[in-house]
Amino acid sequence: MLYVKNMLNIILDWKKFWFGLIFLGSVLNAIAKQSTYLGSIENISFWAFLLGGLIGLTAQLRGEWL
Repeated sequence: MLYVKNMLNIILDWKKFWFGLIFLGSVLNAIAKQSTYLGSIENISFWAFLLGGLIGLTAQLRGEWL
């Protein structure tokens, strides 16, 4: 039970990172899939989610989005 509580606290403490990874990564992935140029890049989903995660990590470390 303590392990689950600790994991939940870690997830909640890193909410900006998770938002960037999941939400922004999904949005960037959808935009890239619709683009003729970006859609032809191999592993574009990986790169879109990586960029979303990096944006979220930057926001997490700075403490704010902008």
